[in-house]
Amino acid sequence: MKILFLHGWQSVPGGVKPTFLKDHGHTVINPALDDDDFDAAVTTAQAEYDQHQPDVVVGSSRGGAVAMNIDSHDTPLVLLCPAWKKWGTVTKLKPNATILHSRKDDVVPFGHSEELVANSGVPAPTLMEVGNDHRLADPKPLAKMLEACETHCQMALMFSFYEGLARKGPGSEATTLKALAMLGELPPTPRIVDFGCGAGAASIAIAKAIDCQITASDIHAPFLAEVNEHARRAGLSERIETLLADMADPPIPDDSVDLIWSEGAVYNIGFEAGLKRWRRLLRPGGLIAVTELTWLTDEPSQPAVEFWEAEYPAISHVDTNLKKMRSAGFEIINHFTLPTDDWHNFYGPVEQRIASFREQHAENDVARAILDMQQTEVDLWKKHGDSYGYVFYLGRAV
Repeated sequence: MKILFLHGWQSVPGGVKPTFLKDHGHTVINPALDDDDFDAAVTTAQAEYDQHQPDVVVGSSRGGAVAMNIDSHDTPLVLLCPAWKKWGTVTKLKPNATILHSRKDDVVPFGHSEELVANSGVPAPTLMEVGNDHRLADPKPLAKMLEACETHCQMALMFSFYEGLARKGPGSEATTLKALAMLGELPPTPRIVDFGCGAGAASIAIAKAIDCQITASDIHAPFLAEVNEHARRAGLSERIETLLADMADPPIPDDSVDLIWSEGAVYNIGFEAGLKRWRRLLRPGGLIAVTELTWLTDEPSQPAVEFWEAEYPAISHVDTNLKKMRSAGFEIINHFTLPTDDWHNFYGPVEQRIASFREQHAENDVARAILDMQQTEVDLWKKHGDSYGYVFYLGRAV
């Protein structure tokens, strides 16, 4: 992993934190930043970013402010007690950021990071309380810094893997339209939110089928760029808008949505938790259509059980999920299992991407591990896909 480390005020390259990252096998770019001229420090950091294209940017104290003020595109940020209120003009975080801060910090108040999170509309776990002082140079905060960098790198590679794929999970236009038809009559020009929209396959299919206003929401900006491009080509830009947001805490008013849609994404926050969180967004009698990975037999194969208990232990049977829907405040309209062709639509392009990604990232151990897991998942489905599948669950708020 390649890390751009931006040091704090009156610090120098080669300190404890960048050395710790380097000692754990990562390439660390650690430029000297001007202590007196913040704009000059930003210029230096930007040049290093542009030249090296790091996987993660780490900024400590004033360096955190520098990190926030460079154009780092979609590169994740790990900020250590960021002094954003004292330096720079940026007052909001992008979604793929983590803050590490000590509540006992006597240089940059912990409350400044709480304010930054609140300003940005990012989920509360973005801010992690750790350490006993401003330096964060003890073993525990150092380990948390390393963990945050590696987690962000893995997520960035995973997102990068799926960029450009028309589908980020099993599905088809026919299946989307089948579910839409089962919901029955909708209000005139319904307001719809598609959580975890990916490249917008479902949003495009729905917008073609009915007069509506769709908010296609995802946490990864390049996916939303794909949505906008697909909508433009289909002449649907007036019906589809995009929203960069965490589906667990979307900036959408309560009682404002007619239909919530989500294909292959609710597992990120949990099926029942997602239903309960989204329930309050719906107007009275509002509708929900969600796919969830589900056991299709009472006796699934042992390899499937072992894999999914490790990867997604919340996987349940249909009856259990229907109970969860009722518990979340929905009456059941219908449910059905996605056909086998929907999995071929997904896994065919995925296998092609695995091959090309291996060539692009042949020297990256993290990428190889991700690709090995992807291939294991594909192979498992080919042998044991009759044990599990995606089920569309359709409900009405009560």
